[in-house]
Amino acid sequence: MPSIKQKFAGFFRQISNSGGGECLENANQIKPIHPSDSNSGCFIHRYLNGETRLKQPDILFGRTGQELPCLRLCTLQGEIIATHTGPDGGLTTVNRGQRGHVTSQDPDVSYIDSEDDVGSPPTTNSSEPTSNSVSAAGQLEPLSDQYLANQEESLAKEPEPPATTTTTEATEPEIEIAGVVNWNRPSGIAFGAATSLYERHPVSGETAGNPLADAFAIVTRSNNALLCLADGVNWGERAALAARSAIHGAMDYLNRALFTSTTNSRQLTTSDVFLSLLRSFHAAHSMILQEGGLLTTLTAAVVAQMDQSSLQNALYTGSDNSNSAKFAVCVCNVGDSLAYVYSPKHGVREITHGSHDVQSMRDMRDALGALGPVDGQNPELNNLTCSMTVIEEGDIVFLTSDGISDNFDPVVGKFVVARKPDKIVPLPNGAKQTAKPPNRNLPTVEAFQRHELTLLRMEDILRNGMMPTNDNGNHLKAQQLCEDLVDFATRLTTAKRRLLEDLELYVDQDGKTLDAEEQKIRRRKICERLAMIPGKLDHATCVAYEARIQPPNTEADALTHQMVASYPFRESSI
Repeated sequence: MPSIKQKFAGFFRQISNSGGGECLENANQIKPIHPSDSNSGCFIHRYLNGETRLKQPDILFGRTGQELPCLRLCTLQGEIIATHTGPDGGLTTVNRGQRGHVTSQDPDVSYIDSEDDVGSPPTTNSSEPTSNSVSAAGQLEPLSDQYLANQEESLAKEPEPPATTTTTEATEPEIEIAGVVNWNRPSGIAFGAATSLYERHPVSGETAGNPLADAFAIVTRSNNALLCLADGVNWGERAALAARSAIHGAMDYLNRALFTSTTNSRQLTTSDVFLSLLRSFHAAHSMILQEGGLLTTLTAAVVAQMDQSSLQNALYTGSDNSNSAKFAVCVCNVGDSLAYVYSPKHGVREITHGSHDVQSMRDMRDALGALGPVDGQNPELNNLTCSMTVIEEGDIVFLTSDGISDNFDPVVGKFVVARKPDKIVPLPNGAKQTAKPPNRNLPTVEAFQRHELTLLRMEDILRNGMMPTNDNGNHLKAQQLCEDLVDFATRLTTAKRRLLEDLELYVDQDGKTLDAEEQKIRRRKICERLAMIPGKLDHATCVAYEARIQPPNTEADALTHQMVASYPFRESSI
């Protein structure tokens, strides 16, 4: 029977090498570095030896939506196909009193200025305000009186009840929460998962870091989807409350702003979507203050079918021989929760890379920005970013907390080491000598290589799965993507948890529980060993949507409760 150490060593070797299987690209295409290509060794070594990835589709980003191309969208269909929120009820656990959000007519909420100078956004001839509601100084400006009147009039109308699966058991009137009646209708193309990677105390049985401070929500309709993910900063009830409040506030605003009788009667553009996204962040921040939460990151995405008859869209996307639908992905994020696309053709690309500097080594302890009362009642919006890309039908958009993304970092996984600036050591005669870093027999990478290898590692897992199989030709679904990413992070951090769950750290030789101070002393003694083990302990969350034109089908989408039961929210289950 192999020991845990032997099992982990075998798993580590497996994830460090290609998973086998055939490349999904056609033979007459230029081959990217697909982890499934095993004829020349590990994709990490192939990348570091000079092989490059195929050119990825454009990802554009800016401080506001006005800095990005304005693309026409198809009319957004309003009938709900699938929904999911979590963990443990997700956004449904806040704002139980159904109080209204803080609005721009309440006392002004000023926003922390960005240290970067951002040029003034261009003017527009439209009578409606556009994305310049975020000022050049990084502040959210008050909206015009005329727009507020129009917006409040539309939001005051009774929203059309979303489509729900009828049941014979429903006796109580259904209550709408954040624009949706039933938040427990996941499907294979719309799914979220969350878990704790922290250790379980061997004496008390409690898991460190409880409750889970991440939250997610997703709503899909026939030709569009809304996704939100938040990661509460630090631990505790108020961090979790901040994340769930942010999701609730943002989702409620987006559902009401994008799916009203006013918006359904006209075609929207990506500029309209970014305007709503930025305002949803104001609603999210207001809900955090209302509920008494602390700080949280927030990433929100709108995926909508593009109007293929638009000449402007054709000029932007170019012509191809594909008749499949194309979707615009509009993302707004603050903090270090990130958004990605998985494409069977192009692999994995990060949509939010403009919100952090991929050319510099990042301090993972710094979230870079947050909603909530950072300074008084003001949030920190230094890295607030609007990003956009175009995807094809069948591509999967997914959002992750840093508990997922950081564990795919090759430095965190101990596959490579980060290159550090050379240290100059003074010599006795006044000369200087460059100190060489210790040789760990691992490749050394620059910051941009570290980012690329993170994406390649994700692609490896999503194409090949956790263990080699013969079913690589099967089409990856959003549910499987979430399960694979969470499973990878859980497995990678297994050894760290096992070390921290050693009973000797908590009891003496006689089996008596040590006092808290002695436990801290013993834990400090293993810090050096802990730093050598792969993985980062954190809360890990992912939510995903497969872009697809989906006609309403209540019978096909009614598998909700069985699906949730088949993938429970886990707490360090391995």
